[in-house]
Amino acid sequence: MLAKLLRSEATSSLADQAVVSGGNFLTTLVLARILAPSDYGTFSLLFLSLFAINTCHSSLVVYPLTLRGATASKQELGKLAGSALVHTLLLSMPLALLLGVAAFAVHRIDLWPWIAAAMVGWQVQETARRALLSALRFRAAILPDFFCYVGQGLILLLLHPSRLEVIFALVAATSLVAAVWQFFLVRISGLRTVSKEHGIYAWKMGRFILAGNSLNMLTLQIPSWALALTASSLAVAGYQSILNLVGVANPIIFSVSSLLIPAIARDAPKGYKFARQTAVRYGLRYALLLIVPFAALFIAPHAVMSLAYGSASPYLPLAPLLRWFVVAFAIQYAATVVGAYEGGMSRPKTYMWVQITGTGVLLTLGIALIHRYSVAGAVLGMLIASMVRLITFLFFANAADRPTAISTHLSLEMHP
Repeated sequence: MLAKLLRSEATSSLADQAVVSGGNFLTTLVLARILAPSDYGTFSLLFLSLFAINTCHSSLVVYPLTLRGATASKQELGKLAGSALVHTLLLSMPLALLLGVAAFAVHRIDLWPWIAAAMVGWQVQETARRALLSALRFRAAILPDFFCYVGQGLILLLLHPSRLEVIFALVAATSLVAAVWQFFLVRISGLRTVSKEHGIYAWKMGRFILAGNSLNMLTLQIPSWALALTASSLAVAGYQSILNLVGVANPIIFSVSSLLIPAIARDAPKGYKFARQTAVRYGLRYALLLIVPFAALFIAPHAVMSLAYGSASPYLPLAPLLRWFVVAFAIQYAATVVGAYEGGMSRPKTYMWVQITGTGVLLTLGIALIHRYSVAGAVLGMLIASMVRLITFLFFANAADRPTAISTHLSLEMHP
């Protein structure tokens, strides 16, 4: 039984997410060490902008690809991947303009071409990766993901670049190499045509996810930009320093949907109870990746931060805030699992309404807390917003499933 578990795609999915988590953590740790706090604050704001803009691609390309890829044949998946790549490149042009606005806002318009290159590389690689993951081919994705995420961190550790343009260029290069590798594995085809039908489907399914993701990204942006406006880039760097450590959960939180959405989409015809069991089963498996790092951060925050940034780091006074951030991220993970369940059940509107509530909390109570307590207020605001999101997700999921439950009960009474 153990051998069967080790060979399963579910176990491979955990291994793949461990690679992504470890690589991202290594990258953020290295950058926090080699960059001056002011430069690190600038990098954090630009990277947040890049991350936010990528939600457009995630909503309009990745989510529809995940749904269709879950039931596609190998040949159909190759064509879907080709259409998704074409749409990715078309979408990158207006998105690059938005990145220019972000670069201008932080007075680093010279970085615009490099950030745009990093964006294209990231989105192309994510398209290739999600094509594999939609077919639950996690084992095939591990090696290229290792090169992209862990390799990126190791290159930064080796070279110790201090210029931001070099850092963004490395992100672009490692992403594109991994993308070519993964597109080869998925046998991409159909690059010469733009599928109008696929574009219509992508907009139909992705528009509500886009609205929800945009609000979610706004939620992630609010603390850093509010700190930049009310305090300084040094406060942004301090907030980012603790966010980095709990950020080991980020790839899992943002990628858990890559497994859950197609798995639940396949199980949805069997009924909501079966789909819920799938969400709980895989949600718990992914959570195993978080137990050890979260326990270490909660039990010994000062020791972990000292180990990560050095005993003389200016970020050490913020160590106690790690405990609150761990709680916030644990709640956010649970909310993500419920959100993936709703996505797999083809109910994207739920995600939009959940993000409206979370963003509303941060725009009101969150900004007030940041203005009053600076970095501590930002952490507390994220904790409260995560709680509100989870409660709202559970409410909508239960409300949507209730008619199905009632219909099933009546059917059993009529046909005992």
